[in-house]
Amino acid sequence: MDPKGRNINPEILSAAKKGSEIVFISYATLSSTEEKIKFALLKLLEQFGKEDWLTPVFSCIKELMANATKANAKQILVEEGVISDTDDVIDVVKKIRTILNEEALLEYGVKAKKARLTTRTYLKLHGDRLIVEVINNLPLQKKELMRIHDRIEKSSRYDSIAEFYLENPDPAAEGMGLGLSMVVVLLKSININYKNFSVVTERARTRARIVFPLVTN
Repeated sequence: MDPKGRNINPEILSAAKKGSEIVFISYATLSSTEEKIKFALLKLLEQFGKEDWLTPVFSCIKELMANATKANAKQILVEEGVISDTDDVIDVVKKIRTILNEEALLEYGVKAKKARLTTRTYLKLHGDRLIVEVINNLPLQKKELMRIHDRIEKSSRYDSIAEFYLENPDPAAEGMGLGLSMVVVLLKSININYKNFSVVTERARTRARIVFPLVTN
């Protein structure tokens, strides 16, 4: 990323300086989109002297975007008949792994666009808090949400993702859940309570939300 923001849409810079809500819409993981998000995030954090949070906060966003992108790809795999039993978690993860490369994800990004399966990333300042939301327009089943909430709760007891995974081996987690655990550990590294991180399903969409207090008492 160009640290001076050259080649970055001036509208992003203007919105970041004003603290306006910034929305990025994506269908696949593209470096150009990530660069824009990183630049906007930096400009928001600079206003509160929190530039040192850039790497952990951006890493959280990347993990959430990756999960949303994989969820959309999973839906397409189901519609194509590649995944026949969504309750077979191990098989689902195995099938998703087959497309976890740049070329395949781009292909499924094109399919996601045709199917209007978006990943929307929101950055917005609310007073002295930064709110990050990653939304994809697919709901989660109740059992999936319960599994996610359980994983977030368990992850909060660890300071390292390696330590967590060694003590909680779960082959199914490598597809999606491992990213959620990573987010919790990253938040802990900058003293953000894991309860500031939530995943909910509402109005036929799934929203991952993190609230970052930017001013400490």
